[in-house]
Amino acid sequence: MLSYNGLDIAFYPYSEQWRELRKFSVLHLFSNRRVQSCRGIREDEVSRMIRKTSKEASSSQVTNLSKTLLSLSCTLICRIAFGKRYDEEDQQRRRFHDLLQEMEAAFVGFFFSDYIPSIGWLDSLNGMRSRLERTCSKLDSFLQELIDEHLNPNRPESMNGDIIDIMLQLLQEQSTSFDLTQDHIKSNAHGD
Repeated sequence: MLSYNGLDIAFYPYSEQWRELRKFSVLHLFSNRRVQSCRGIREDEVSRMIRKTSKEASSSQVTNLSKTLLSLSCTLICRIAFGKRYDEEDQQRRRFHDLLQEMEAAFVGFFFSDYIPSIGWLDSLNGMRSRLERTCSKLDSFLQELIDEHLNPNRPESMNGDIIDIMLQLLQEQSTSFDLTQDHIKSNAHGD
């Protein structure tokens, strides 16, 4: 469910279309030129992290490095994939963090249907199925809002050239060798 029925590159079944999706990702999303174009974002976020950590150290505050590095990773994902920088106390950032935690719990959760499909009905009984469906619904809403923002002609300039923007351009141009859909964009934007 979280991978939109296996549409992301990590869970897509090996086939000719998987090879095309992989080729598409290498050429358009993770090319050397694309990675280099994000260098400024990476440097900016690492500088912000160092300044924050230094400020905490100079005032004798304890720094939780796990939390700091998780925050750095999350901010990098948001800026590179979504074209947005969520501030530390921003409601959208908390929403994104909560979604990431819910997705992580869903990925590591025990589902009977994964191991013994014939007793998969137990997933509904123990609440795992409904929890997964809620998480998927929240994730889909979040990603659809991002796509809608990118489609808005009055969007912030920071969204130009991010991963969602590139994929939407290719979707509009229909310049991929496979049938690219918004579900492909959603499944690959959240970075399983």
